[in-house]
Amino acid sequence: MATVFVASSTLSTGSSSVIRRTANPHPNVWDDDFVQSLKCPYTDSCYGERAETLISEIKLMLSGEGDELMITPSAYDTAWVARVPAIDASSRPQFPQTVDWVLKNQLKDGSWGTESHFLLSDRLLATLSCVLALHKWKVGDVQVEQGIEFIKSNLEAIKDESDQDSCVTDFEIIFPSLLREAQSLHLGLPYDMPYVHMLQMKRQERLANLSRDEIHGGTLLSSLEGIPDMVEWQRIMNVQSQDGSFSGSTASTACVFIHTGDMKCLQFLNNVLAKFGSFVPFLYPVDLLEGLLMVDNIVRLGIDRHFQKEIKKILDCVYRHWNERLNPVADLEITALGFRLLRLHRYSVTPAVFDNFKYANGHFFGSTSQFNRDVASMLSLYRASQLAFPGETILDEARDFATKYLREALQKSDILTAWNKQQNLSQEIQYELENSWHASVPRVEARRYCQVYSSDYARLAKSVYKLPRVNNQKILELAKLDFNIIQAIHQKEMKNVTTWFKHSEFPLLPFGRERPVECFFIVAAGTYEPQYAKCRFLFSKVACLCTVLDDMYDTYGTLDELKLFTEAVRRWDLSLTENLPDYMKLCYKVFYNIVHEVVREAEKLQGRELFSFFRKGWEDYLLGYYEEAEWLASEYVPSLEEYIKNGIISIGQRILLVSGVLLMEGQILSQDALEQLDYPGRRVLTELNCIITRLADDIHTYKAEKARGELASSIECYMKEHPGSTEEVAVSYMYSLLEPAVKELTWEFLKPHNTCGAYIPFQCKKMLMEETRVTMVIFKEGDGFGISKTKIKDYIKECLIEPLPL
Repeated sequence: MATVFVASSTLSTGSSSVIRRTANPHPNVWDDDFVQSLKCPYTDSCYGERAETLISEIKLMLSGEGDELMITPSAYDTAWVARVPAIDASSRPQFPQTVDWVLKNQLKDGSWGTESHFLLSDRLLATLSCVLALHKWKVGDVQVEQGIEFIKSNLEAIKDESDQDSCVTDFEIIFPSLLREAQSLHLGLPYDMPYVHMLQMKRQERLANLSRDEIHGGTLLSSLEGIPDMVEWQRIMNVQSQDGSFSGSTASTACVFIHTGDMKCLQFLNNVLAKFGSFVPFLYPVDLLEGLLMVDNIVRLGIDRHFQKEIKKILDCVYRHWNERLNPVADLEITALGFRLLRLHRYSVTPAVFDNFKYANGHFFGSTSQFNRDVASMLSLYRASQLAFPGETILDEARDFATKYLREALQKSDILTAWNKQQNLSQEIQYELENSWHASVPRVEARRYCQVYSSDYARLAKSVYKLPRVNNQKILELAKLDFNIIQAIHQKEMKNVTTWFKHSEFPLLPFGRERPVECFFIVAAGTYEPQYAKCRFLFSKVACLCTVLDDMYDTYGTLDELKLFTEAVRRWDLSLTENLPDYMKLCYKVFYNIVHEVVREAEKLQGRELFSFFRKGWEDYLLGYYEEAEWLASEYVPSLEEYIKNGIISIGQRILLVSGVLLMEGQILSQDALEQLDYPGRRVLTELNCIITRLADDIHTYKAEKARGELASSIECYMKEHPGSTEEVAVSYMYSLLEPAVKELTWEFLKPHNTCGAYIPFQCKKMLMEETRVTMVIFKEGDGFGISKTKIKDYIKECLIEPLPL
């Protein structure tokens, strides 16, 4: 097809008396010279080679191989196991290696605990536990004295920490119990301090609110050693886990064994020490917890494509044990994480699991009564709730409850301690509340997580602990390196897009918005993998074309001109362009060339005829535009039903999406599979994307469009049908349509494999979903595409311009 170049000053626009508007009052902020000037070193092969080395090493970690420690020791729990007497009734420990460990691992200040992270409640609890263990076996007199001195010197200071509620789990339950035991042994500790009395009161208040059922089946199962005077030892055996433990807690299980001699408890302790040697962690087994957290980090860092087999193996294991080992008595934070990851990877999981974390009054609870732990649990619950399918009302309840809780937590942010500030908890809450999963930019999410991910991250339970394979310097290095390598690839592609645009006929048109970088961003921010370069390039071309057509139908063309153009497209005949004004001839030729290029490449990739499919899609799209032009010309405001029926066509998303999804390298869509993704009038992925985009666009841009004289929007249509209603009521109604559509989209994207018909490559569904997420971001604060608002500019910089510092 020959290309026509016509100087813009010579383009005929028809009658000179026609007043025409431009759709481009906001100029292009990403000129070609700037884009071409970008330089990135990460195209060098040495970076790719380093990334491949890291990938191989991390795969070993994910498979459980390598030298990395699974979980750091818990001095507190090891001391409890050290207290277990020999089963042969001799006056010696059953596990002498744990006593040796305690003797050898006192810290320089006389305390025991996690050396790399200081939390006073952790040090006090671990130190008192170790002192009692050594005193029991009458060994380590020097260590015992140093430990007692540490407690005496620091006990008053714990008041500041506990006032801010950042103590280790159940500190106010366990520490007073251990102090009482120490007092009975006449250890020289300050038992009459005001803080000690206050702590005893807190213990009594919390335990007074617990029923016997809650004591023998609630969250205190992992802290039974703190309530030995309240436990009915025969009854407690009814809730013993299959592995012999009590909620996987080594200290709690050791305590039960000391009181009952239960051999399943002993076998559990033997198994833990067979794994770790001379110490124990606070929790065992840790494989499911570790696996979930590793997968979560790898997914959020945007490097999961390198580890698909390893991730599947981990999640298959989690799924097999989902009911057995995570429920019903579990940690809400981890349960919500497990649900979210399993659902994101299309396993069949039900949100009924969250019923285990509800009080009778409908409120959700975490694993403890502590503010800092419950905030983390609610944040995890909030994230999980965003993956609701239609009809899952418990996730609606979870979202509403968690949202209210987290907003209140932000108002109390002054009570978040230095520990929580170090973990960036307030920033995490703020960000999550402002950026829902459905309206977020995947590459920005990955970049942001690279910036907050810490290889030295410590977690808080009954002790401070680290999971070295979960938070690992190699993972962080790969994530940053991979992000920059991908960005370098995208910069090269973006240069190709802006060069093509600069030398195309688009700049000759006097009315269209010039947004080639924004068009590229829409697809590259979600479908970022290197093999989809052709998809991104042609998607960008189609997006530029749709933008110009939108401007021509919406603002520039007269109704008579638009009728001629629409008929020329319906006839698909170049000869019919002779009666068009010059600008439309040029526009038609650009349209004709791009559509044929897309069809040609799609047919080559898919191996079948697709011209008729694309032709019908483009005809429907432009007929939708023309109908809106007729409404505008006649100042007609249609019914809401009529508007939305046409609006999901004229929004242009369908033809844009299918142009992308049929151009994904290696992703073959049969006709049956294509119809499950795209079938006009059926609420499948493309249709739902169009509905969501139409509603989001109207909700956030209707005021600006009304000011330009465009009367038809879903808001105006609703108000016409409901005289006397306000804009606020109309917007609220649109949200009531938007929310179920988002849930349906989530179902279509994440529904389990066994509910699908024809095989649909997941990457195709992912491309459609990610484009929806980016589009919702663009419309979140108005027309971020047409106006290139500051936030969208920042997102483009983060995704495509600025590399991460290594």
